[in-house]
Amino acid sequence: MMSQDSQAQLEVQPNNKHSETEPEIEIIRKSDAFSSMGVFRDYIFKNFEGIFILLILVSVSLINYLIYSKIAFLNFYFLPIMTAGYFLGKKTAVLGAFFATLMIWVFVLADKENYLVQTGEFDLYFNLIVWGGFLILSGWGVGSLSERFRLELKSNKKLQSDLSREKILLKISNEELNKHTDNLALQVAERTQELERSHRTIEALKTKVEDTLFSVMDGNVARMMIEGKLRTEKRRISVLFSDLKDFTSYSDTHPPEQVVDELNIYLNKMEKSIMKYFGHIDKYMGDGIMVEFGAPINYQMHSLMAVLAALNMQSCLKELNTNWEMRIGIATGPSVIGLFGSKRKSYSCIGDTANLASRLENICDLGGVFIDEETYSDVKPYVIAAQVSNFSRQRSSDEALEKKIKKLEADLEKTPDDLDKLNSLGKTFFEMKAASAAIECYQKVLKLDPDNTTARLGFVDANLKKEEFEKIAIKGKKDRISVYRVIGLVDNMLNRSKIPEAFYDKYNEAASKLNIPDEVILPIESIDGRVGHGKMVANIAYAMADVMDLSLKEKENILIAAFLHDIGNAVIPSELLDNNRKLTPSEYEIFKKHPAESCRLIKQMGYQSEVLLEIVATHHERWNGSGYPKGLKGEEIPMGGRILAVADTFDAMTSKRLYAETWEYKSAIREIEKETQIGLYDPRCLEALKELFEV
Repeated sequence: MMSQDSQAQLEVQPNNKHSETEPEIEIIRKSDAFSSMGVFRDYIFKNFEGIFILLILVSVSLINYLIYSKIAFLNFYFLPIMTAGYFLGKKTAVLGAFFATLMIWVFVLADKENYLVQTGEFDLYFNLIVWGGFLILSGWGVGSLSERFRLELKSNKKLQSDLSREKILLKISNEELNKHTDNLALQVAERTQELERSHRTIEALKTKVEDTLFSVMDGNVARMMIEGKLRTEKRRISVLFSDLKDFTSYSDTHPPEQVVDELNIYLNKMEKSIMKYFGHIDKYMGDGIMVEFGAPINYQMHSLMAVLAALNMQSCLKELNTNWEMRIGIATGPSVIGLFGSKRKSYSCIGDTANLASRLENICDLGGVFIDEETYSDVKPYVIAAQVSNFSRQRSSDEALEKKIKKLEADLEKTPDDLDKLNSLGKTFFEMKAASAAIECYQKVLKLDPDNTTARLGFVDANLKKEEFEKIAIKGKKDRISVYRVIGLVDNMLNRSKIPEAFYDKYNEAASKLNIPDEVILPIESIDGRVGHGKMVANIAYAMADVMDLSLKEKENILIAAFLHDIGNAVIPSELLDNNRKLTPSEYEIFKKHPAESCRLIKQMGYQSEVLLEIVATHHERWNGSGYPKGLKGEEIPMGGRILAVADTFDAMTSKRLYAETWEYKSAIREIEKETQIGLYDPRCLEALKELFEV
């Protein structure tokens, strides 16, 4: 709706209702309004029709009475007729022309002699007819054009009037729109401020809720709860139980403040070890801890993470310099996981796997880590473990038997086909209740001598007693199970299908020059099962640099860079590291960020050498420019980066991976040679690798 001001402006418009002559008169009047002739002109135009008639009469009278050459002055009549046609219209002009012609004919017929000056009578009449016709035609033509012009002028004036009206409407609309816009901007600003205040309030409440949740539960669980991603499901996980020996009696004999203080220090250490390997702390049970690995985040290598965390926990306990000793049990299998409870909820697991882990912790040696057979099957390529006997591990006779076993094994290295010594070793293993080892010895004998009676009898006895000797009865389990004691991590340098003995003898101690704990890189390596990758690559890269006669400083930088080059994998989601599917373009972009992330973390560790950081940043660049992140080519890539690229690829090929076969070292070098021929690696680095491995 229009405002009253708008309507008032529209009402003050000129009156467009004029007679046919008023447009022209109005135009002239406006142009001469301030002229001294204005009044005279107004009078002329107002009485133009009468003046026109008078002019015609006077002209006819004067021409016919006073002018000698009357015929010559007949053309004078065209002026008033055409003027009348323009100002008075077609009808008036035609009538004026007709009556002027009629009067001339009257005068001619009344006084013919005065008109016959040079022509005859016929010519006179003919000329008068032609003249009269053209006079009438001129009046009609000029009048028609004038009327058409006035119609168009009137139409234009109407359009101009409409345009003026629309301009006024537009101006009013713009003013109202501007007012509305100003009000809207003010309202938007007020609403924005209100939303910002609400957002800040919500964020503050969210932070408080998160802080509260994080203080009482695992951060991943709290985050997934808030995001609605936490599900109740049955999943294969690893469960860890730990407990301190005689802590109850210790707490009874010491002041409560001291007990709580020391317990919190202990739990803080354990918590760091567990979280470092992505475990979820289910609950504290006094000095006991229950932990799940593989939940709530589904890490594929959860068994390995649990074992590495357990070893680190035992190591951290020793650093506390207390007299406490800890038992740890780990079991792997399907469990129901989710939030349990009504008002007070807890993320936990239930099932046989948790019960078995608790039982293993109960029977575990002090300072040891016991794992079940399923866990051992998962971690066998990475850890050294010994099967636990069903008998006491503290028998005094065992010590003598162990010495005898070591002596027999040493003798058999010299004479591996000695049947008597093989039978003796099998018998000694049987006395140690190590049935599987005894069976293995008797099988070797029977392979060499199928009719050997001692071996045949020993083989039968060992098989009959195998389950009794080696499997342990666990409360709640119907059948006996195999239990293993974790001793330590496998040393990949001892793998002769990967590292030849000559290389081991010369460069085994290279990584010992590092003053960096293995725990810095082990948690990242455990995600996809590349345990020992950093140390192995460091040994190989250092050896290549040595063969290529690089300086001591360059070799030191390469050693550190090679050990830490994959620390940035922490920024890559676990599902991208522990699967064998092809990455999508967006996932590959995320994956390519890890060299830069590695550099950032290495800087945080205190290493500021630009040379060292360049080695890490460029170890995925390729000789032909097809690498990342910058697509460097040839000599643009630092030598350390080129060496690290080859060492990294070699270890990746020859190591146990989740979804990749293990290559023998000669086959791996031949494959790298093919890739060098298509431009991926510096040929000089390949030659250094071949020289080291004598290929």
